[in-house]
Amino acid sequence: MYQWFLTNAQSLVLLAIVVIGLFLGFKREFSKLIGFLVIALIAVGLVFNASGVKDVLLSLFNRIVGA
Repeated sequence: MYQWFLTNAQSLVLLAIVVIGLFLGFKREFSKLIGFLVIALIAVGLVFNASGVKDVLLSLFNRIVGA
């Protein structure tokens, strides 16, 4: 189930980024487009490197809690 979600999430995230990027580009809202691209870059990092993000967040949590 986890792998199925990850493979489908990757294609859905890319599709959403392209659609929203084209929409903002055609409306000529370049300031919103730049902000969206920054958020999209973070989202792509979270979706395509889920195991790496999980490891980083887990080590951060352990460091904060002190476990």
